[in-house]
Amino acid sequence: MKRFLWCVLFLSASFASATAAAADGYVTGNVNLRAGPASDYPRITTLRAGTPVSIQGCIDGWTWCDVIAFGDRGWVAGNFLQYDYQSRRVYIPAYGARIGIPIISFALGAYWDSHYRSRSWYGQRSRWEHRPMPGHRPPPAHRPQPRPPMHRPQPPRPPVRGPRPQPYVTRPQPRPQAGPAHSPGAPGHRPDRPGTRPRSKHDDGSRRDGTRR
Repeated sequence: MKRFLWCVLFLSASFASATAAAADGYVTGNVNLRAGPASDYPRITTLRAGTPVSIQGCIDGWTWCDVIAFGDRGWVAGNFLQYDYQSRRVYIPAYGARIGIPIISFALGAYWDSHYRSRSWYGQRSRWEHRPMPGHRPPPAHRPQPRPPMHRPQPPRPPVRGPRPQPYVTRPQPRPQAGPAHSPGAPGHRPDRPGTRPRSKHDDGSRRDGTRR
């Protein structure tokens, strides 16, 4: 009898702890429970607003969370989940880091093998296996570095034929040299007229004998 009572108490305590663990989160509206963290994964069931769920973890950014609700396991968008934090309910994407909800990854093969073997769409898993994982950012595309400009040799210049032009040099003009006082071109020199003879000292109108004409 005592053994039976201990079993009843143990099962009651286990049920109470499971119920308390399942009440750590709440659904804020009617939302679908999906088989993966995206809206195009198969739908498992629809959760009504206010349904308590047990949040197992979320992908990077807390955009989708892995939850358990009434024995079903699946993913719910983080915008539809709230959590009791400091005597009030807060949304998971805004307070996930403060609450301490772990960041987990999604491996479709292991996850579906554990929870969806009996589902009708389990055999179509290849349809979702090759899609990029949510929260995974592909590496940036590799852009080749621009090639340095190629140095093209200049074509040889044709040889110059004939004498090369000499550079123009300005030479100073020679200055004129000063000559005798009556030299041509000297100031005061009057050139003789053609057909006249030079005047002598006796051409002043006087004769050689001292008389004038």
